[in-house]
Order: sequence, then C-alpha cells, then structure tokens
Amino acid sequence: MNILSKITYLLFLGTFLAVGAITYNIYQPTNIQEKKIDVPVVNKIKEAKPLIEEDKKVDNLKSEKILNIQTIRVNPGGDVLIAGKTVPNSELNVISNGKTIAKTLSDNVGEFVIVTENPLSIGDHILAFKITSSEKKIIISNDAIAIKIDNNKETVPIVAIIDTDGVKATKIIQSPKLNKKKQKLKLISQNSVSNLNPEISILSLTNDLELNQLQISGYSIKGVKVEARILGGKVFSGSILDNAWNITLPNSLISGEQVLIANLIDKEGKIVAKDQINIYGEILKNAVNKTLLVVQKGDALWKIAYQRLGGGEKYVDIIKLNKNKINNPDLIFPKQLFILP
Repeated sequence: MNILSKITYLLFLGTFLAVGAITYNIYQPTNIQEKKIDVPVVNKIKEAKPLIEEDKKVDNLKSEKILNIQTIRVNPGGDVLIAGKTVPNSELNVISNGKTIAKTLSDNVGEFVIVTENPLSIGDHILAFKITSSEKKIIISNDAIAIKIDNNKETVPIVAIIDTDGVKATKIIQSPKLNKKKQKLKLISQNSVSNLNPEISILSLTNDLELNQLQISGYSIKGVKVEARILGGKVFSGSILDNAWNITLPNSLISGEQVLIANLIDKEGKIVAKDQINIYGEILKNAVNKTLLVVQKGDALWKIAYQRLGGGEKYVDIIKLNKNKINNPDLIFPKQLFILP
C-alpha cells in the first residue's frame, strides 16, 4: 500500500469512527431528574379549621370572612411572620393541629403582626385563625395558610392562602420559583434601578361579596405607593412591598362598564406610571369570590395555569370557566380578564 493509499485509508477510518461515536452519543438515554412540587392543600383541607378543646363549648362560634392577610413570610428554618388586618382590639390565635402556636393583639384599627413562637417542623402544615373580639365573640376565619417546609434548608417553603369552604381559588404566596423571580427583581431594582423606567401592572381582581370589596393586586417597578380608582371616582391608595401591591375598593362602585386605573406615585407625589383596564359589573358578578386574572403581554394559558394553579395541564380548567372569551387556546390577549378556578 503506497503512502497516498494509507492516508486515504486513515482518513476514511477516522471519519467512520467519528460518525459512529456521534451516533452512539445521540442514541444514549439521557438521565433527566424531575422534581415535582406539591402544594399541601387538597388532602389537608379538612384540617383547615382545627379548634382547641375549649372552643367546642362556645355557642357563638362562627366562621366568617373577617381576616385580611396582607403579608406572609416563611423561611426555610420554619419561622413564620404574618401581618394583616382583623377585628380591632381583638386577640388573634394561630392554630395548627388543634393547638395555638402563636397569638397577638390587634390595634385599634385592626392591624396586627404575629410571629410563631417556635419554628414549624419539616413537612406540611395548615394554619387556621381564631379571633376573639373585645366582646368575647369567637370567630374562626375562612382563610387558612397551607405551608410545605422541605427537608433541604436551602429550599424556600411553599406558602398558599386557602379558602376552607373551597369557594375561592388557592393563592400561592411563596414558592421556590416565585422567590427566585422576586430575588431577581430585587437585585435588578437594587443594582440597576437608575436604568429602569417606572412600571405598573394590574395583575388580578377578587370580588369579595362578604366584605363588599374589590381586591386589586399588581406589580410595579420604582415608586413609593400606588393609587387606584374607578374613572371619575374616589382615590384609594396602597403601599408597595417587594414590587407587589394590593388595594381594596368598595365593589359597590362597579356597575356596568367601568375603567379601573392604577397610578404609580413617586416620592414627590407625581404619577410616574399608569395602567388601566376595562371592567364590567356582569363579569365581577359571575366571578364572585373568585380571582379574575388580568392577562399580561407574553402570557399563555399553560404559563398562567402553571404559575397560578400549580400545573400547566390545568389550563383546561381555565378554558372551561372562560369559554366565551377563549376562541383559540393558543391566542389570548393582554388585558383580557379570565376567571381562575
């Protein structure tokens, strides 16, 4: 075999081996690890109103929507902080598995901050709320908090507000995915705030008939507070925490077609960003005690279902509740209002 033939042979052999190696790698099975995160709500819903023994003897024990949970923080170690508003000058007890794990007194306008006395253990927990008014009336709130604490101390606990009557949709407050997004937003706001334009978005509405209130939730960048109003109506304001804000309006203001406006206010009291949506009394009536999601630019039904309902496959449930608004599941538009299960 001459030199040219040897070179040709070696080149052919090298090419053959390279193709074989590539083919082998392509068809080798890839080990993909999937981790499913479960929100501990469905199986534990019956535990959401645990009463301590002496409560069973009280004649005026009632279950009412009398608690407005505004802030919840749970760290990986199991420490819990809850802030909100309830009956003024009342005693608030946090109950888990029939035992009081924390208690505090609300002030003369009903505001409270409560911290659990001991960290929660690893696993699933349901926290219920017992309110004792100054007249000694005892109330068990319909709202409860579901918490899942992972055995990995680096994992952010899952936290959700649940309606123990099963009327209102579960609202996920904290999860590893949401926390990463918030941390990213916080990092952006700290390091690059000068490069960002003020921004505000209305994300969801909840029509609470028991309190006769329309609860508005949203997101913002920059600004110190948010003011919301129905066009031509009274202004209501709310503070911003971790780029999120909540404002409550009387739902009696909503009839027929209305324009809901949210303004982002800076330190000088000037409006630096604005968002608005059209809302309809009939839609709010149909969505009583359920959350109305405001579709944002870039949203898809699968994405909404994954973020709001805990699984992308649940987009079918959104379609069922909004048949008259969704002609094509792959085609939804910003500012559309969808009822969430």
